[in-house]
Amino acid sequence: MKTSLHSLLYLFFVSIVIISGCKPQPPKIGILLHSYENERWNKDKEYLMEDLAKQGGEVLFEVADNDQAKQFAQAEAMIKNGAKVLIIVPINQDESAKIVEMAHEAGVKVIAYDRLINGCKLDYYITTNSTQIGELQASYLTSLKPKGKYALICGSKYDNNSMKLFLGQMNILQPFMENGDIHVVYSEFTENWSAAEGALHTKRILDQNQDLITGIIAGSDAIADGVLVVLKERGLEGKVMVAGQDAELDNVKAILNGTQTCTVLKPLKEMAQKTAELAISLALEKPLTMKFTTESNGKALVKSILINATVVNGNNIQSTVIASGFHSSSELGQ
Repeated sequence: MKTSLHSLLYLFFVSIVIISGCKPQPPKIGILLHSYENERWNKDKEYLMEDLAKQGGEVLFEVADNDQAKQFAQAEAMIKNGAKVLIIVPINQDESAKIVEMAHEAGVKVIAYDRLINGCKLDYYITTNSTQIGELQASYLTSLKPKGKYALICGSKYDNNSMKLFLGQMNILQPFMENGDIHVVYSEFTENWSAAEGALHTKRILDQNQDLITGIIAGSDAIADGVLVVLKERGLEGKVMVAGQDAELDNVKAILNGTQTCTVLKPLKEMAQKTAELAISLALEKPLTMKFTTESNGKALVKSILINATVVNGNNIQSTVIASGFHSSSELGQ
């Protein structure tokens, strides 16, 4: 009887060990960030990592400092380390296709986050609707000054979002141009999304137009930073309308003090939540419940989620930036 009891106890403990050993491991999800070139990317990282952890994922994270070769090597290491899904903010919209191809060879799915990857059979794309952002920028400026000279500093030529922004801006500006009320005197893409590029192009804009400009629509708040510096140097601070996007803290403060006209608040929390949900579902091979539209990347129609943004101006900071928790009243000195 004692032997039988011992045998049963032994079998019970062996079963527990076996069951524990078979417990499913959390799926590994890789996040490949291009850089921390401005404030918003720290928020993206924080939101993504938090949502992935909540949904039971193990996060592998790397930042490439805008080095394409480095990002490729980071992706390769993540795949070897067992990542089931890669979430990529690409550095170069074309070169990053090599990362997608490498991932697919290993059976790994790829989600392009915020920036599209061209020329490959990309699996998924989640972003803010950049065409709508361009429309918001141009709509707000033209509501204030429907006549005059406008200039566009469109964003990085290596990022598909820049062309989308431009199309959105032109959707609004074209009717004003056709009736002769607005003249777009400058429209150029930048090398990157930086203040240095903003300053470089603003000097050209002002030099070519004898400092006579009505509004400058910048591709991002980082670019707008450079615009504001040059306007201040020329004694035009607060006299030329300036639009940006990303609702960076310093730029929202600039709106409060009247030197920047508007920015655009992107729904980063919602983007991160949807991206995390998609990544975990793919890793665990669960049915997908979200709805997709499609975006062409030149080689495939990519299943995409495009989320609308909100314009931020001097009249709605409390109901947009502060209400959403993106920045606090104390950060803004309110």
